[in-house]
Amino acid sequence: MTQMPIRVGIAGLGRSGWDIHARLIEPLNPQFQVVAVVDADPARREEAVERFDCQAYEAYTDLLNDPAVELVVVSLPNFLHAQASIDALQAGKHVICEKPMATSLADADRMVAAAEASDTILTIFQQRRYNPDFLKVKEIIDSGLLGRIVQIR
Repeated sequence: MTQMPIRVGIAGLGRSGWDIHARLIEPLNPQFQVVAVVDADPARREEAVERFDCQAYEAYTDLLNDPAVELVVVSLPNFLHAQASIDALQAGKHVICEKPMATSLADADRMVAAAEASDTILTIFQQRRYNPDFLKVKEIIDSGLLGRIVQIR
C-alpha cells in the first residue's frame, strides 16, 4: 500500500520560506509535496510554480481555501505568525509556524486554543531541535543534575 504524500502550502517565500522550508521539503518527496504557495511577489510565485509545479496565490485566504493543502508552513513576517496560524487552524489545516511563535503570550495562547478547538496539529519550527548538542542539553536539563533552570543565555 502506497502512502500519499502530505500536501504542503508554504505561506511566504522570503528567506525562511525558500532557503529553509522549501529546501527541506523538496528532497522529502514522496513523503511531502508542495502543492501551493502564497506570496505578494509575482516573481517568487512564478519561480515556485516552475520549481514545484504547484498552485500559486497572491492572497492567503486563497491558499487556505485550497482543498489540496493539508499542512500550512507559516513563514510570513513575525507579526503575522499568530493570526495566520489561527486562520489556517480554523480552516482545518495543520500548521508548522516559523519562529517566533507569536509576538505576545496572549497570541501564543490563542494559537494553542485554536489548535485544540480544530483538532489539528500546531508546531513551531526549530530547525536545530534534534541536533545532537541540543538533545544532550535537553537530556542534562531533564535529568535534574543542574537543579531547577530559571534562565538560559
